[in-house]
Amino acid sequence: MTMGDVLQERELQQGERPETRPRSLARVAGYALLGVLFVGLAGRLMDFPIGRDENLFITVSRLWGSGDIYRDFGFNHLPYLPYLLGGLYWLTGTGHLLLLGRLLVLLAWAAAITALWLIARRQRAGFPAFFTAAVLLMGNVLLLGGPGMMATNNFLPIPFALFALYFLLCGLDRERPSWTLCFVAGMMVSCAIGLKANYVFLAPFLAMATILAPAARPLRSRLVCGAVPLALGGLTAGIPVLIAMATDPEAMLAHTVRYFTELQAAYWAHSTEPKVVGLAAKVLFAEDIWTSNASLLSMAAIVALVALPLLRRGWRDGLLTVWSWPVVLTGALAALGFVVAFVPSPSFPQYFVPPIPFLVLLVVLLRARMLSENRVAADAVLLSLALLALLCAASRLGPGLVSFARPASWEGVAVHREMRELVRRAAASSGDRVATLSPLLAVEGGLTVPPEFAAGQFVYRVAEYIPPRDRPYWTTTSPAQLTAFLDTDQPSAILISGEEPLEQPFEDYARSHGYILTQGTRNGGYPRLFRRPERPLEARR
Repeated sequence: MTMGDVLQERELQQGERPETRPRSLARVAGYALLGVLFVGLAGRLMDFPIGRDENLFITVSRLWGSGDIYRDFGFNHLPYLPYLLGGLYWLTGTGHLLLLGRLLVLLAWAAAITALWLIARRQRAGFPAFFTAAVLLMGNVLLLGGPGMMATNNFLPIPFALFALYFLLCGLDRERPSWTLCFVAGMMVSCAIGLKANYVFLAPFLAMATILAPAARPLRSRLVCGAVPLALGGLTAGIPVLIAMATDPEAMLAHTVRYFTELQAAYWAHSTEPKVVGLAAKVLFAEDIWTSNASLLSMAAIVALVALPLLRRGWRDGLLTVWSWPVVLTGALAALGFVVAFVPSPSFPQYFVPPIPFLVLLVVLLRARMLSENRVAADAVLLSLALLALLCAASRLGPGLVSFARPASWEGVAVHREMRELVRRAAASSGDRVATLSPLLAVEGGLTVPPEFAAGQFVYRVAEYIPPRDRPYWTTTSPAQLTAFLDTDQPSAILISGEEPLEQPFEDYARSHGYILTQGTRNGGYPRLFRRPERPLEARR
């Protein structure tokens, strides 16, 4: 027990129990404001334009169960999102694929905010700390963009990571560590990693926490009641990955590890598209993301909460006040999140998400360490930063309130309606086989996507770089082989979204082979559906 723990315990014994005070009108107003912000976030999420990555995640999830997600459909991440979302599609039987995917992400947002509330309550951090953390999360401009709005694997790991820390805190913060809670924490860690491998740094650091954090306990107790159940929980929730690795290890490695280290690297090395490569360029890119809006405000809050006890009590006593294993663990996770963001190349905004939830959580944990002499000042600083975060996010969350009230215009609803109407006007049949690099639009319209195009452009664009040793593990064609592939078995339709640079050869093929064009109502007549004309009777014989 540190000096800060002793002082806090004395204050509680003297009757300082901030969490048992009656709920004030200000607190009710604060919860109401958070509710309004969440509604604005929900409206923005549901109205957010369809993204390229959703073609991969949603289409493969929709096709899950009809083939292997790696060999047949070209999935290139760990399998938890197709299993989760595909299971929801199977249970509900819905054809509104994008809509359900976005609802899943919205549920993840609600779960992440709930985890912050539970941790703040458990740590007795006070309502201002939770309110500020929730605003910093919902007001983060990066998360209000594609990484937090689209039905991909970028935001979904965050609630699992936060709940892993919550259950670990509950499991270790007692006289004898709770075997069950540590087991659940391990499961949460595996789920976060299974959704996005970038969060793999969670596993070793939470494992070290179970061994090192409760230093006053015997080593055997730390191992048996902490480290062992954490590992068993991780293995239990990791069974889907273990099965995939055991049954078809080479295919899984070809589609995950070697896709990003070899195929992706080769494609971008030859691509003329703008890209962020090299450490210097990545640092500038990171500076634009992390040193602005709510990310910068989160770091400012951390600095302020550490500085307050230092100014009051000096360096030694001040550091002892804020020092605790949850603070150290969360700070280490945030630091590792910063490091992991620079590993993929080229860089994209979604790679810079991992440290954000831990920075927000660190605000809560540091506020929980404040002694009574610093609490008023700490709350004033936090609420001031929360106000600034609100101002930064108002231009994005405000219009979301209007969007929430217009469900007919939500992207998932509108895309489904427009694609069904386009298929009807084109006189195409439900289930017609369609060649496209936008497979999500096709499946929303009830069309059938061949396995070669299930991953959209993500496999198609790297196909020519697949080495001979890995070709048996892929079902695809390439830009150089497209014409021959389409000639072999002409598709019933060809769909052009107008969003992909690689689509032009598809449209050229459709026009040169007499496909009949039906135009959509977006973006100057997109999407465009080309339907193959009926062959004369004698041509069929």
